[in-house]
Amino acid sequence: MDIERTCHPETLQLQNEEAMSFAGFSDQGKTDLNEQVARYRDFSASCFLQEMAVVITLLVCFALGYLLCYMTGLKYGTFLHGKILYAVFVFFNVYAAGQAFYSWATLNSKSVARDYMFFWAVAFTGAALGNSIDYLLWISETALFKQNLLTNLIFVFSLILSFPGIYFLAQVCQVKITRQPILYFLPIVVTFAIIPIYMNLEMLRNVFNAGSIENVGKIPNLKEFLFGVLYSLVSGYISSVSLFIWQTGKGRLIHSAQLIGIGTVIFSFGCAIYAGLFPSVPLLNIPGNPVHILIALGYVLVALGLRRTQKTVKTLLHIEEDRLPPVVTLTEIFGENEGLAVYKRLENHVRATLLELMKSREETQLKQEEIGLLEHEILLRKATEHELLIAKERAEEASRAKSEFLALMSHELKTPLTAIKGYSALLKDKTLEKLIECQKIASVAGEIEVNSNHLEQMVNDLLEFSQLESGSIKYEKEIFSLNEILNYIRSISNTQQRTSSCQYTEIIPDESVKIEANRQVLQQIITNLLVNAFKFCNQTSVTLEIKQSANDLMIVVSDKGIGVSEDHQQKIFDAFYQVSLGTKRKYGGIGLGLSIVKKLVTWLNGSINLESTPDQGSRFEVTLPVVVV
Repeated sequence: MDIERTCHPETLQLQNEEAMSFAGFSDQGKTDLNEQVARYRDFSASCFLQEMAVVITLLVCFALGYLLCYMTGLKYGTFLHGKILYAVFVFFNVYAAGQAFYSWATLNSKSVARDYMFFWAVAFTGAALGNSIDYLLWISETALFKQNLLTNLIFVFSLILSFPGIYFLAQVCQVKITRQPILYFLPIVVTFAIIPIYMNLEMLRNVFNAGSIENVGKIPNLKEFLFGVLYSLVSGYISSVSLFIWQTGKGRLIHSAQLIGIGTVIFSFGCAIYAGLFPSVPLLNIPGNPVHILIALGYVLVALGLRRTQKTVKTLLHIEEDRLPPVVTLTEIFGENEGLAVYKRLENHVRATLLELMKSREETQLKQEEIGLLEHEILLRKATEHELLIAKERAEEASRAKSEFLALMSHELKTPLTAIKGYSALLKDKTLEKLIECQKIASVAGEIEVNSNHLEQMVNDLLEFSQLESGSIKYEKEIFSLNEILNYIRSISNTQQRTSSCQYTEIIPDESVKIEANRQVLQQIITNLLVNAFKFCNQTSVTLEIKQSANDLMIVVSDKGIGVSEDHQQKIFDAFYQVSLGTKRKYGGIGLGLSIVKKLVTWLNGSINLESTPDQGSRFEVTLPVVVV
């Protein structure tokens, strides 16, 4: 709306010249006025494009929701179909409430415009809260759809709050509410009343034929029907007042009134249809009904009207500029008397502070620059010190880890190499003849084989761990029987049993169970667990149990050995971690077996648990979702 429409040209010119002369630009009064008009037109066009983008987004989201349900075969009237479409509706309801509340909260200037926005913001928040509660109760199957009395009361409370909101909007647009809105109200009310009644003629017949109040109360969905009619009639009255403000209002905020009027009319029309749906269609057909598009569009348009108000007030007041706003702007927003009073207060405030600001501006600017340089230097120094400290800690940690790893690997590699070298030396010259005479050649060869296997196992563990870390190993799943890998596992367990002097027991109820996994991965998991159990069994017993639990494969390896204290139970799955550290520990190994098991179990989407007590043994339980039924 142009400025010339709301004020007499001569008065407008005098008012703007008075305001601009005090600010020091009276010679450019007409130029500044034209700039204001042009800037406001650009602002209006920008607001319109943003509002159209929001409306189009709403329609596209609903269209995508229906298209998704259609493409996935979800039929209209199913629970999942309703959940998806009603979730879109609740989202835009919450979005509208957020826009309304944000618009009110960010408008700091006290005015009638802010008062009317407050009531609408609270009303929208109540509506969003009610619809969200209804949705959560429904999808959790705690209550039927829209059957909660509390949410109905919240909606009634929200409608009540919209009354003062619309009357404050009339004050902002300089409109006096008289009997004239009845010309808009009667046609709207008649229309909105006919829609649900026409959709539920059978219910009206039941009401007339009930014969008593008790029978009337037994009519299905009567409460929802009456609440819906009440919503549509009350919102119809609000729509009529909004349309009256649209037609007769003045000032720049009339554009906001237009959006609110259109939004309330669409919302009321949707409520009228909504009231007629409950008695006439199955309950599960309502959440996914397209009528929610109209109601959501009504919410969003009213919220955009409030957002337009907030942007208009901030733009007209030129909050980001040092110039005083023209008097006509203040009178349009705050009313004639209050607008002039606001202008006088601003003028007096500027007069009182202008000299002080001019004197202190340069000094303040210099101090701020000095402070800024000091703060920047301090921040850089702190950041550098922090980075140096982190780098130092990382270097020290890396140095410690490197030293421990080198010491460990040096010891573990030297042990089998020394044994192999020593036994190999016995096979030379006359020593070989003595060994043959004593029939100890097989024992020496066995020791060489044991230490070679130990050395080979360490190298294999390192290579496999490195490949797992880098992701260079690609396992493919296959279907095979459990008994296809048992021979390999039993050969490993027999070898370990001979070297550790432990009793070995197998509990495998069904060796023919079908498994969908990688054969090598499953073998590696079981053998690593068995090798670990034999290593720490302390000449007691080791048990392997493989069984099917539901659709999972459960592998349990237990021993009665030295056990693991609670402090170490979470760390033993870390790479290179061992309970006994140093080169003089009792048990060998480089601490990769359980780490590899953990990574392979994770690759199979399984889990591994440890139960252990010192001096009583350990129990490793692996659950893998790999059984083929």
